[in-house]
Amino acid sequence: MKKQWNHILFFFQMLLLCFLSAGAVMAKGEDGYSTHDGEIVLLLDTSASMNTQDPDRLAADAVRQVLYGLPKNWQTGLVAYGTTIQAVVPLGTEPQQMEETLESITCSGYTNAGEGLRQAVGLFTEDADTERCIIMLTDGEIDMPDSQEREASRSLYAEAVSQARQKGIRIYIVAIGSELGDPGMHIFAGAEETDGAIYWEGPSGTLSQIMGRILTERLDFPKEDLRAEGGSLKSEIPVGAERVTYMLWSEQPMGEIIVDHPAENMKILQGQRYAVVELSDPEAGNIQVMYGDTDGSGIQAYELLEYEAVPEVTAEYRIEEIPRTAEEVKKNIPPVYEHFTDLTVRLLNTSESHENIWSDAGFEGKEVNCIINGESYTEAIKQGQICITLPADGIDHVEMSVEEDNEDAVFHIQQPVMVEIEKEPDPAYEPVPDYRPLAGILGILCILLLILLLIWMRRKHTTIIYMAKGPSGNENGKPSEIKDCPYSGKLNLYVVRTEDGRDVPPQTYRLFGRKSGRLTLDQILTSCGIRLGRIGADGILLYPGPDHSLIILDQTEGCTVMRGMEILKKGTGYPVYYNGKITVSFEDEKTEMELHYRNLKPGEREGIWE
Repeated sequence: MKKQWNHILFFFQMLLLCFLSAGAVMAKGEDGYSTHDGEIVLLLDTSASMNTQDPDRLAADAVRQVLYGLPKNWQTGLVAYGTTIQAVVPLGTEPQQMEETLESITCSGYTNAGEGLRQAVGLFTEDADTERCIIMLTDGEIDMPDSQEREASRSLYAEAVSQARQKGIRIYIVAIGSELGDPGMHIFAGAEETDGAIYWEGPSGTLSQIMGRILTERLDFPKEDLRAEGGSLKSEIPVGAERVTYMLWSEQPMGEIIVDHPAENMKILQGQRYAVVELSDPEAGNIQVMYGDTDGSGIQAYELLEYEAVPEVTAEYRIEEIPRTAEEVKKNIPPVYEHFTDLTVRLLNTSESHENIWSDAGFEGKEVNCIINGESYTEAIKQGQICITLPADGIDHVEMSVEEDNEDAVFHIQQPVMVEIEKEPDPAYEPVPDYRPLAGILGILCILLLILLLIWMRRKHTTIIYMAKGPSGNENGKPSEIKDCPYSGKLNLYVVRTEDGRDVPPQTYRLFGRKSGRLTLDQILTSCGIRLGRIGADGILLYPGPDHSLIILDQTEGCTVMRGMEILKKGTGYPVYYNGKITVSFEDEKTEMELHYRNLKPGEREGIWE
């Protein structure tokens, strides 16, 4: 009956521990992820009993599973203990040296967990921002050759647990085999007092499954769980990833791992029940990891993306004028300028390609927090970059850091980045010129032009003609101004001869009453209905002259115009007075007519011609 009661008590204690562990996982999930550093020390029991409890040396395989399943910024150490300390591998040791140590370890002696835990706690740094934990793999309670040494080891173990709690080191205990069936053993205090957890091989899964649970549920680094289906894992590698790691584990051997994907370097490490695929500077795109187990039902996996990056920051200096009021502009008050720096930030990987990590579609719209000259700014990624505008007064450079928190990737960013601001002087102020004196001068010029225009208007109807001798014989070769003289008299037209020999009746053309100005002989003939064709009549001009005279001006090339018996010179005006006669021989040399200038009788002056 007592034995049955112990089994029931053990069952409820197991449930309680599992409940507490689940609560711790949920709490950690609510905290989110970050890219902070981590330190893990693997505390390996190498007592003689491990030969029985772990005949296939799966504990060493579990150590390797953790060693190769962590991001670059997590460091791993090792302490192997039996009766004494068999091996100590400091944090940050190269994996190859860790491998050599694991190969050299033998299982013998007792279980001095107190000294082992003390050595493990002593390996950690004092960095407050680093996550720390110990993963202890053991098959039994603290045991030494005699009771005094056993109690000393237990006391040392309790002291090391206290130190671990003070340093924020969590202890995860993996109980191997069937010897650790009592949850009340001293060794389990390490997990209970440091907010750690206890895992039993069997109830909690195989060793590889337990280590997978610790990696995925307990250790706070970004990773993405993957689902194994049909003999392969499928994923998509984003742009600019520097390192991609695929961690696979199973309760059974997985068979050969095959990966066909372009990468600068590929490494496949495989243990008994785990496998790690690590690609350096891989090409972006779909990837498939194939394994020999075509079922894949027992395989679990996660993807670990790591970026080596540096922010690329450009700073453009910008000057903006503060709008002035109309009154300020009128008074020529100088403008005031505001100065800005427009920052454009991209995140480039450090490989030769220098790809923009943020150009991947998965980053579009993601908000990124930046620290600029000590101030925090948050902007969303748009088209592969973020843009931030800062007031530029009082600063000559920009010091920027990017806080890239991502639940699916680890970022190793080289920062801060310093960028100088190339400033320009403000535009030189040029006051608006005072145009009032110029306006006055222009006004005076306009007045003068107006006066000249009026004078020209008054004189535009005045014709200046070089005059020939008058019929009385007086000499007058100087220009003569004909100022709006009215027409008077009339012209009797006689066509003496035509080219076709036809007779044209005499016509009379009244000049009296017409407005002053130029008349052509062609206009007169057309008005009288005499059509002689284009024979030069339009080049013989008539103007009203002083003293009731009529000025005749020959500007033709082939006509001959005579005043009485005097041939008129080309381009010279000749006055004709009443009873004077003009004879015209036209350009066809066949047509000839006479113009008789006569005064009007009083009765003929009635009416006005237009």
